[in-house]
Amino acid sequence: MITKKIITIGLGLSIFFFAGCGGCGSSGNDSANATEQGSEGGTQDEPQSVQEAMNEVRDALQGDGKTVEVVDFRELKALLPDELAGMKRTSHTGEKAGMFGMNLSTAKAEYEEGGQRLDVSIVDVAGVSMALAGMASWASMEVDRETDNGYERTTMIEGYKAFEKYDKSSKNGEVSVIVENRFILTVDGDNIEEKTLAKAIDQLNIKKLARLQ
Repeated sequence: MITKKIITIGLGLSIFFFAGCGGCGSSGNDSANATEQGSEGGTQDEPQSVQEAMNEVRDALQGDGKTVEVVDFRELKALLPDELAGMKRTSHTGEKAGMFGMNLSTAKAEYEEGGQRLDVSIVDVAGVSMALAGMASWASMEVDRETDNGYERTTMIEGYKAFEKYDKSSKNGEVSVIVENRFILTVDGDNIEEKTLAKAIDQLNIKKLARLQ
């Protein structure tokens, strides 16, 4: 799953930058025109090859150029308890994957009890803003939407930007929190009461997660 997310982010950025080339693979007259424009004092700011476009993807992912190592997924797994909100853990996985010089570390756990289920994940994007935006698009938004059946809203949880949504008819909901601009903690519930989602978030150690840098 996390590998697919990396590929999606990377390919999206590749397409974006390559599209900005303005026909960077052209030859013949286009190359001659580019040379002629350059000799007349014009500038060529756009990338001129696929390789340059890929380099721009890498630079965008790396942000300010500082390489920050992701937290070992085993440390993230350790934050997912054997029991959460009264439900037993039924699966426990973790992995590290990377592309274009960007690494992501993730840990996941599933909890079930009496027809209720919680899926919990912690992802470390190592402070890469493009990856954060790709995986939590709501991070830069303010949302407050309510219907007869539920709501979607951005809020704050323990001082961190968070997103909540809940459907009363299906009893499905999600709570996501961005911790220290690098960790994305998500609790996704099926056949769950609102208070159970809130209890699950309360029981997960956000402060301990924040210290894993």
